[in-house]
Amino acid sequence: MTTPELSGSTPRGRMYRVEPGGKLVYPSITTVAGMRSKDSLQSWYARMAGQRALDMFAYLDRNPGRAMEEIRRVSRDRWGTQKKIAAAAEEYTQTAADFGTYVHALCEMWERSGERPSRTDMSDLATQLRGNGVLVLERNLGALLDRADVRLDGFDRFLEEFQPEFVEIEQTVLNRTVGYAGTTDAIVKIGGSVLSADIKTSKRVRGDYALQGVAVVRAENLLDNDGTIRDMPELTGAFVIHLPEAGGYQVVPLRTGDAEWEVFQSLRRSWDFLPDDCALDAAQNPKELLFSLLNAKL
Repeated sequence: MTTPELSGSTPRGRMYRVEPGGKLVYPSITTVAGMRSKDSLQSWYARMAGQRALDMFAYLDRNPGRAMEEIRRVSRDRWGTQKKIAAAAEEYTQTAADFGTYVHALCEMWERSGERPSRTDMSDLATQLRGNGVLVLERNLGALLDRADVRLDGFDRFLEEFQPEFVEIEQTVLNRTVGYAGTTDAIVKIGGSVLSADIKTSKRVRGDYALQGVAVVRAENLLDNDGTIRDMPELTGAFVIHLPEAGGYQVVPLRTGDAEWEVFQSLRRSWDFLPDDCALDAAQNPKELLFSLLNAKL
C-alpha cells in the first residue's frame, strides 16, 4: 500500500500537509475516527497478557530441565519480563496491521497493473516491506505468502463478479472546512455509481468503519502528492471489500448518512481538545485562585 507522501506520523497520530514540505495541519481520517473510547479493549489486553504468561508457564512444564534457569532469568529481569507479557496485545495488533498493509499493497499492485501479482512479486514485496520495518514479526515467509494468496483469491472473485472500474487508487481526500484528510483505497464505479472502497482483512467488518466511509464521502477535494487539489467526484456511498482469513470475500455497504457525519464531526472537535492545557498553574492564595478561574472562562 502506497504511503501518502503528504502524510506523516506525529505524537497525536497521523496528519497531512497540503503541499510537499509544508506543515502537517490536518489529522487523518483514521486518527479522528480513533478518538472513540476503546474501554472495551482493556479486558482484551488483559486476556492477551494473561495468555502469554500461561504460555510461558507451559514452556517450563514442557522443558522442566530449563525451569530453574528461566526462573532465575525472570527474577533478574522482572521489568523486562513484565514488558514482554504486557506487549502481547500490541504485538498481535501490529502483526495483523502489517499483514493488512501487505494485502493492501498486493491489491494495489493488481489494480494498477491489471494482473494478479505472481508468487515472485509477492515474495519481493514482502522482502521490501521487511526492509521498511513491516512484517518483521512474520517468521515463516512461505506461510505468509499462502495466507496472502487466500486473500487474493477472494479479491479475484470480487473483481470478476462486481467488475469495478477503478477511478482513483490510493487517493488522498481533503475537507478543509471541517479540517481533515485521509486516503481511500480506491474510488470505483460500479453499475454507474461512483463509490469509495476500502479493503479490510480484519476478522469482521466493524460498524465504526462507517466513520471512515462517511469522511471520504463528505470530503471536499482530492489531494494529489504534488499538492494539486482537484474536484471531488460526487460519491453515492462507501463500502468495504472484506477478505477474511477463511477465504472468499464480502462486499459490505456502510451507512454514511447525517447521523454518521455528525459523529465524525464531533470526534474531529474532540481531537482539538488538549486536556493538559486545562490544568492551570497552581494558585498561591484565594485571590489568585479566583482570578485564574475567571480568566479561564474568557
